[in-house]
Amino acid sequence: MKKKHHWHVDVPVQRQDIERNRLKSQEKVHIFSAELKNWPVQLQLLNPNAPYFKNTDLLISADCAPSAYANFHQRFLKDKVLIILCPKLDKLIDQYVDKLTIFTKQDIKSISIVHIEVPCCSGIEVIVRRALKKAQKNIIVKNYTISIGGKVI
Repeated sequence: MKKKHHWHVDVPVQRQDIERNRLKSQEKVHIFSAELKNWPVQLQLLNPNAPYFKNTDLLISADCAPSAYANFHQRFLKDKVLIILCPKLDKLIDQYVDKLTIFTKQDIKSISIVHIEVPCCSGIEVIVRRALKKAQKNIIVKNYTISIGGKVI
């Protein structure tokens, strides 16, 4: 006679997944509209004389910030003109400072910076400060940091 084997398998992960899915199904779905007012958005492609820069609030963002922060459009971009760049990948720091002649050619009301918590992203603030100094402008800069996990810190 063959001996029967009884297997005990504890599956707490499956129970957690079921509970998580149940909770997700109860969440409200929010549909947001895009808040983008200008094109192009990449700093290298921008025309500093573009009319949408006149008397505007600027949002200067790391390329990856909109991907890392789900509510980017509503929290940061609403009613602002967007400029994106990546100081690590682009390697054009001096050209970026020169490209931000927007500060001398246009009346900028405010500047907000959004970047990720990684060290390379801190270069965005350096670029903006150098461009402001070169333009001899004193504009208040708000600086927001996004964690890799997608939270404002």
